[in-house]
Amino acid sequence: MSVDFHTLSEQFERVYSRRLALRPAALCDAWPLYAATQNSIFNQGLLWSQPSHEQAVLDRMDAIVSASRRGRMTALSAIVKSSGEWVSLYRFQPYAADPSILEMGIWTHDRFWHGQYSLELVRACIDAAFDNCDVDVLLGASAPSNRSSCKLMEWSGMKAAQLVYRRHESGSEVQLQEFQITRDQWARARAKIRYQQVKFARDLIGRANDPAAAQPEALSTAVEARPLAAVAAG
Repeated sequence: MSVDFHTLSEQFERVYSRRLALRPAALCDAWPLYAATQNSIFNQGLLWSQPSHEQAVLDRMDAIVSASRRGRMTALSAIVKSSGEWVSLYRFQPYAADPSILEMGIWTHDRFWHGQYSLELVRACIDAAFDNCDVDVLLGASAPSNRSSCKLMEWSGMKAAQLVYRRHESGSEVQLQEFQITRDQWARARAKIRYQQVKFARDLIGRANDPAAAQPEALSTAVEARPLAAVAAG
């Protein structure tokens, strides 16, 4: 299985949830990301050290955006629909140990650590990933000590898998707990939750004066998840 990240990125531009919308990640997102890194707790779960200057985050975002444009990953920014405020950076990339598995990663600004924003985002992204590509397994990883991150993945329907070690950019080895959700597990869980799919028509502006397009064909979908009723605060 080989994921077409260009196509996946295009599909995700149309994904939104109750409060959040997604757009392609951009270099300008380095500024709110740098602000987020100034909270020392934010950096505890990362495989890179707290940056001392904006340039370090600009360089990192430049590499992420470049990889996304080359089709090596899908990198997205979640924003608040009502204001455009930056909430999270969300990425899909091949899992190093098995490229047929998609690994997900999320960095959320501390202003949105409460209110279940991350949970809302992860659930919508899991749904959209399974809906829009043929991947059979999605994976995430977190330090076992990062209880909030581990709970986020569990509440999103993922199951604890193996403990692994990955190298921190400083050179040290860091233990991570991996979590996975398979397509079958997702399909069974999804049957218990109600979702809406809102249809979109492509190129509405270009079709506005075309009589043949009076009833435009729906060419894409965005998934909105209705959160579970009984979930602890994320």
